This record gives sequence, C-alpha cells and structure tokens, in this order.
Amino acid sequence: MTEQTRRATRLVRIRELLVKRGNVSCAELASELGYSQRTIQRDIAALESELGVPLEYEGRRWKLMPGAKLVFGPVRLTLQEARAVYFATRLMLRSADERDPDGVSALEKVADALPGGLAGHMRRTVVEYGRLPSNSAYIESLRRLTEAWAANHTATISYRSASHANARTTDIDPYLLDHTQSGTYVFGYSSEHREVRSFKVDRILEVLVTQREFEPGDVEHIAEQLRRSWGGVVLGEEHHEVRIDFSASVASRIRESYWHPSQQLDDLPGGGVRLCVNLPSLLEITPWVRGWGPEAVVVGPQALRDEIASSLKAAAANYQRA
Repeated sequence: MTEQTRRATRLVRIRELLVKRGNVSCAELASELGYSQRTIQRDIAALESELGVPLEYEGRRWKLMPGAKLVFGPVRLTLQEARAVYFATRLMLRSADERDPDGVSALEKVADALPGGLAGHMRRTVVEYGRLPSNSAYIESLRRLTEAWAANHTATISYRSASHANARTTDIDPYLLDHTQSGTYVFGYSSEHREVRSFKVDRILEVLVTQREFEPGDVEHIAEQLRRSWGGVVLGEEHHEVRIDFSASVASRIRESYWHPSQQLDDLPGGGVRLCVNLPSLLEITPWVRGWGPEAVVVGPQALRDEIASSLKAAAANYQRA
C-alpha cells in the first residue's frame, strides 16, 4: 500500500469516527488508527483545507460543526444488497403520507449507486415519493429535530396533541427519532411531563433548537420498549397477555407472518389458530383486531374483548339505521 493510499484511508476513517462518536481527541484517533498524534493532526488539517470538512476544536476534542453537510464516500452494493435496499425503500414509501425532499434527494443518490435494472425501479419509487403532498411545516420541524437529535441539544417544541385543542410548550431532550406505520415520532425526556414521552412530528407546530446539551438517556431501554409495543410507538411498562382466535379462513395469513417478538401460535380445532402476545399497552392492537372483523375473536384480556365487542356493535348499528 502506498503512502498516498494509507493517507486516504486514514482520512476516511477519521471522518467516520467523527460522525459515529460526535467528538474525539487526537490521542484517541492516534491510538485507534495506530499513527502518531502529529500525523493525525496533519490529517485533520487536510480534512479541513483539502476536503472542506467543517470541524470545531473544543476542550481538546474535535467535532463536526453543528448542521454541517456530511458527504460520504461511495457505497458499493451487491445485487442482493441492492434488492434489500429497494425493499426497505418500498416499505418507507407505503407508510409515508407526506413528501420529504431530503428523502427524495437521498433516494436519487441511492438510485445512481444501484446496479443494473434495479436503478430504474428505484427511480420509479423516487418519482412516486415525489408525488406525495408537501407539508413545509412538518419538514421544518423534522429538520430542526434532526439537528437537535444529532447534536444532543435540547429542543423547545410547541405541540398540539390529539386530545387537546390548544398547543402546549415543553422542552424535550430528543433521544430517538423513528418512522413507523402511523407516522414519524420523536422520543425523549419532556420537561413538562418529567418523563420520557413520544411526540408525533405532524402535531409539532414549532421547534427551537437550544444550545443546551444533554446526556442521552437509556436509548437501548427505550428501543426495547418500542420493540415490545405492537406498533412501535407506545412506551409502557404494563403487561397484557393478549389472546386472539382467528378463523380457519384467515389462519394461513396469520401463520405466515411475524407479528411480534413475543408471539406464540397454537392450532385450534377446525383449522383456526390462536395468536398470543405480551404487550405493554392495548392502544395500538385494538384497531388492528377490529380490522379482522368477524374472523377474529378476543379471548383475553377482558378489557380488550369488551372494547372490540362494543365498537363492532356500534359499527353494525350504523348500517342498521340505513
């Protein structure tokens, strides 16, 4: 390997470490990469002067400037990896109800990197994504929250929840941003509620990124809570053992899918199947059960059984009035 190649490899690795860790010292980089601190200092100077990477030096540590535009090196994908990326993009498109110009731009670049005919399919997906309605307020909120999340800075938000007509203001330490089937959410510590809460980005009216830094909470615990929820949105510590019997006509559909990490499937007489899951909340699974109509019968818990029975009875009454 030539010295020029080694230098280029170091520059790429230093940039990756800055992105991954947020801030790093020359001593840490030297130890990680196996070069002297003097060499690392020259490399950092080259990142700034030759490659235009915007850096800040604070407390003897280097970090990327807040809001800096990151330019990553080329990504090479195999055909099967490209197919996996394409599938992920299609799933994102199906759950999106608004156009994200940053997402469109990113997918255009991904399409250019895909091999063979997959590039054409990805560009078709980009066109579909670009046809979604635009919501400038949502995009502005999402961009500001992304800046706060990436920099570990507290954000002040004005939020109108589904249950309150008037907007409320709170400071939030954004621990996690996630996109789900029901929308994009930010999860973090809320000063008003004095606990970790979830906020749907569509309902955020304004975001102000402050200069106050925070130490991220237990993000792994939050992610685990969301993984245990039915739709990946509700944070809860309750424990509900849900049992639902499905008729033989939809049993194959239930058996062929992975619904939840805790799921257990038991065969029933006549060809039906019982789905058992442990959930921290019943909120998200309730509309899902209603969607199966008469093909699903809740065995337990009683609260879910009563809610489904009551809502289906009310729905049937709407048709009887006609």
